[in-house]
This record gives sequence, structure tokens and C-alpha cells, in this order.
Amino acid sequence: MLAALAMALVAGACAGGQDAAIDATGIGDHGNGIAAEVASYDLVAGRPGRFIVGLFAADRQRLVGYGSVELAFRFLGSRGQQLDPPREGPRARASFLPIPGQAADQPGSSPRFVNGSEIIGVYGADPVAFAEPGFWEVEVTADIDGEKRRTTTAFEVLADSDIPAPGDLAPVTRQPLAGDDHLPAKAIDSRAGAGESVPDPELHNETVADAIAAHRPIMVVMSTPTYCQSRFCGPITDSVQALASEYGSDEVAFVHLEIWRDFEAKQLNPEVIEWIAPTGTEDAREPWVFTVGRDGRIVERFDNVATDAELEAAVRRLLRP
Repeated sequence: MLAALAMALVAGACAGGQDAAIDATGIGDHGNGIAAEVASYDLVAGRPGRFIVGLFAADRQRLVGYGSVELAFRFLGSRGQQLDPPREGPRARASFLPIPGQAADQPGSSPRFVNGSEIIGVYGADPVAFAEPGFWEVEVTADIDGEKRRTTTAFEVLADSDIPAPGDLAPVTRQPLAGDDHLPAKAIDSRAGAGESVPDPELHNETVADAIAAHRPIMVVMSTPTYCQSRFCGPITDSVQALASEYGSDEVAFVHLEIWRDFEAKQLNPEVIEWIAPTGTEDAREPWVFTVGRDGRIVERFDNVATDAELEAAVRRLLRP
């Protein structure tokens, strides 16, 4: 079960075809080493952004949680042109980010091995910038039980991406709303059963296009709570729904876009494609959260894992004059 949870942290990222080679080592205790997998979905050269990585015991029977870890990046080269030795890149400190619904408020705590029933999350650093596209390696160093443990994993940085990023105009999406007679309710929210209504109508009562036209800020969550690859769609959708209940819709529009029009037929909702799968349905990964300002431009985006605190802070930033 824990191994499955560990892989769930990065299932979406792995679906994107990134090449990853894991070298797990534990200094002073080789039977208790660590392993890592990059959990970011869309890393682009020259674009500073959030970098997230999942950390596990090398045997994948436990996770690593709490505290912070050190990240050291190296450029390995482009496809077919490997550098020897690799070129040193940026360094960063990454803090533990629990999935929504969980809290890791332990000031001064250090990373430690945990069971998935205790807490699940990733380590995140923001911003991290990669100078050039190609294959990179991150070395993660964690101080666990008084001993430094290190592991490396490789990932790809793209030259460009069609997924909207901060500063881009948001897609002017006219998605179906709750009560739409032309679609089954599960195509609007996968949690709706046969003959049932949409379970979170406050996230399905206004289109993105109408909110943009009204110059209202927006928080958009793209997720499929029932069919999620990473298993985090339900918690992140619940977190956005809680924010909608807390802040109301007078000043901020809160929107959920369901990933699947028909999961069995592997048919994506067309409104989702323009956001997270513009180059083809096989590249769709979830969940995502985007915030959009009054000018219709994307302010922030969160891929795979976003904490309750990150999402609430993003709403507060939208409400600034």
C-alpha cells in the first residue's frame, strides 16, 4: 500500500515520458537509503517556476516527510549529446508540502521516514530556473535521524510549452455548468453517479469566460476526483471548494473543470484540452490549479500537489487592490 502511495505522488509526472534514472544512497546506513522522483509537470528553460520532488525510502515502503531538503541541479546534456562531466546548475532549499487536508506545522522539524497514513506530500522550491532545455539531474540531500542521505534522479526541461503560464492570457473557456441537460453529471464532476446531481454546484455555476468578461479574478482547478492518476484530485478539489465556501463568489470565481468527458472512451473534456493538453490528449496530467487576475491573465499555477496554505495565499493575492 505504501509503495502504491509513493508511486502515486509522481504517477502523473511519469505519464509525461520523462526519462528518470534513480541512484539511491544512504550515507552511513546503506540499508536505509532514499529515492526521489520529480513530480513537476511542466518545466521550461528560462522560465522560473516551482520545482517539486517526491522523496521515499529506497525500498518504497515508507515516505519522507516534514522539514526541508537541499537540492543541487546539474545539466546532463540534450538528447544524444551527453555532457561529461555534467554542468553545475542552481541550488535551492525545498520545504515539505503536504497534500490538501493534511498539515505539517512542526516548526524546526527535520525530514524523517513516515507511513503514508501519517502524511503524504512532496518537497517544493520556488522559484527555480533552468538555463537550457535538455536532461537535468537533481541531487536531493536530506538530514534524517542525524545522518545525511542523498539520492539523484533525472528529468527533462522543455524548450517551450503550450500549457498556459503566469503572464499568459487565460483560455476563454465556456464550460458546461451544473444542470446542463446535454451531458451526464459525471462529465461535469466525475463524483456524480448515474442520475445524481453535481456534488459541488458552487464550482459549476459560472463559466471562465463570463468571469473574465466581468473582470473578476478566478481560481480554476482541473481535476478528476474519481479517475485521478495521482490520487490527489479529490483533496485538491475539496480544498478549492472549501475556499469557495469561505470567500464566496462575489469577488472571486471558483471553478472546477472535470478532466474526462467519457473516461471509458478516454475522451477528455474539450474545455480542459486548451488548458493542460494543447499538444495531445496523451500528455494530459492532473491535477492543476490556475489563478487568473482581473485582466484575464494567469497569475499563478500549481501542478500535481498544492497545499491548503498555498491555495489560500493565492486567493488572498488575487484580492489585493
